[in-house]
Amino acid sequence: MTVTEPSGWWKPRPAAHHAILPPEIWLSIFHHATAVPQALDTDFRDPFELPSPSSSKQVGRSVYDSLITKRYLVRVCKDWCQLASRFLYREVVIGRGRTLVSLRSTLLESQRRAEEALAAGEDIRSLGWYTLRFELATRQCTSLKDMSPLSELLELIDIFRCLPNLQILIVIHAVGHYPPCPVSVLSSLGSHCGQSLRVIRWYGDTCPNALEWAQLLRTTPNLRVLHFPNYQDHSQLGGLQLGPALPQLVSLERSSRSEFPTQTTSTNRAFPSLQHLSISAFRPPKFLLTRYGLQLTCITITTLRDDEILRLISDSCPNLRKMVIRLQVPDRLPTHLPNVTHLGLRFDMMNVSRHTTEGAFQGLNTMDAPNLQVLRFLDRMFLDPVRERQPEVFDWAIELLSGCRYRVEDCNGVAIHPRFGEDALGHV
Repeated sequence: MTVTEPSGWWKPRPAAHHAILPPEIWLSIFHHATAVPQALDTDFRDPFELPSPSSSKQVGRSVYDSLITKRYLVRVCKDWCQLASRFLYREVVIGRGRTLVSLRSTLLESQRRAEEALAAGEDIRSLGWYTLRFELATRQCTSLKDMSPLSELLELIDIFRCLPNLQILIVIHAVGHYPPCPVSVLSSLGSHCGQSLRVIRWYGDTCPNALEWAQLLRTTPNLRVLHFPNYQDHSQLGGLQLGPALPQLVSLERSSRSEFPTQTTSTNRAFPSLQHLSISAFRPPKFLLTRYGLQLTCITITTLRDDEILRLISDSCPNLRKMVIRLQVPDRLPTHLPNVTHLGLRFDMMNVSRHTTEGAFQGLNTMDAPNLQVLRFLDRMFLDPVRERQPEVFDWAIELLSGCRYRVEDCNGVAIHPRFGEDALGHV
């Protein structure tokens, strides 16, 4: 109070805003401020739905950006730390193996406190209770003293014990830095997280072998999406045949041909709900196409070499309706399609020559696709550079595609048509 203020003018300081609003409102605010679309998806997303699904890399970057926001939230004050910590641990991303040590200590301490609170009659959850997505995306080996890559991985044994509601597991190891995942870690994962797991995406070479896969999958009856790594020894994928039934599995990604003898396979269908396969044309999983072809509605081809894989799909999958092809070379398009109504194209190259560009659009124009209704460019990797750097080719291509019987769309579902002119790609 200053000398010019009358006596008794001073009033108590108003309560902080976070003390006035009920916790439920702050939880809703924190959720909307930190939620990442698709980060917690536990089902296969139709590649033709709108808005178009983001790629796994885009989702991963968004999750990382969200973690930065969450770290700021928990540092505001004690109340916010208590309320926002559950969101900080909802998605866990391990970028350096050494952080597994501190994460293990934090989760174990939080679980100990939660158990003590429960014994005292208080309903307090541990931090690991809220974890739904765990991403082990290590970029390098440890720099901690007395630690090795193997000892880092062993920290996961206790970490998985603290994650009873884990739904999504993503493993992306730095190449050449880590040994195969120890059996004890896989056992802990299956014992403590198996029932809750819905998605497993395992990339790289540090992956379980066929027998270990079979043992792990026996503990995951509710799994809906499974991504196998790109094996050097494709025979290890015999685990698909030797493993248990997964009644809810909808999508199987990056599967390849198995060299295991067919007599080891049960006559029962292990994947009665399977609808989507992601395969390579170099080693297609014929046993999967033969056994589940009737129920498949969507196939993704990660590498297209020639039309042989398409003939195999046509013979095996009469009910197929949608197909996605990832092209390393834009003008390497199929000459004939199965009886699909939707074709999606993704590209791994941005800068292509005029000759290649013209060849790609000519291929689209001459492609034999009797039942095709929609062809969609699922990303901007090809169309945007052509529009910006080869405008005369782009105009010619629009005119050429206007004669197709099917609708040609950009990644936003906007038709590419001559009358749209400059807005043909959905640009404003």
